[in-house]
Amino acid sequence: MSGDHRGARIRVGVIDSHDLLLAGARALMSMPYSPAEFVVGANTVERLCQQSPDLQVVLLDIRLSDESSADDNTRRLSSMGWTVLLHADKRQKEASSIMHRTPASGVAWKNDGARTLLEAIVAVARGETWIRDVDATTVDLTHRETQVLRYYAAGQTYAETARSLDPPISVESVKTYLSRIRKRYDAADRPASTRLELRRRAIEDGLLPPE
Repeated sequence: MSGDHRGARIRVGVIDSHDLLLAGARALMSMPYSPAEFVVGANTVERLCQQSPDLQVVLLDIRLSDESSADDNTRRLSSMGWTVLLHADKRQKEASSIMHRTPASGVAWKNDGARTLLEAIVAVARGETWIRDVDATTVDLTHRETQVLRYYAAGQTYAETARSLDPPISVESVKTYLSRIRKRYDAADRPASTRLELRRRAIEDGLLPPE
């Protein structure tokens, strides 16, 4: 990536709980070679939306300190007409799952270099999907599978899990979902045969808070 892009830069908003990361994004997009323009930064989705900025792409940290849902945040930002690029650490294995079940256009890894982030912004602004070097141990669950895992791994019984879903399902359906979930984790070489192991997997994937 080279040249001076200041004449037609991609207008970007950045949402991250850490002011240092916001400052870093601003500095990166101020460089002469940057194809992106840092328009606004905010610590929450609500604060960014209140400003109603003229944006093309929003770089969204999947874990914000206000404990808001990445799924809900992505859908809200997308409804504003903005392209959403998720921002996550490669250890946050839930990132690719969030991308697949929401309108997000891609995942940019914080572990990658600055130029790779700019390439990701350019790609999603063009309408492309961006995701690179996904960990082979990542497990993609459907929305309903995610719900079942979250409730059951939190300690609910089969019956309680069934009633917690909206709409509720049968106990047998809960067992079927759990069987599928276990197979998905086993295929990724991440044991999940017991409730304790399922709880560990849910914590690793950001579905439950750390213990």
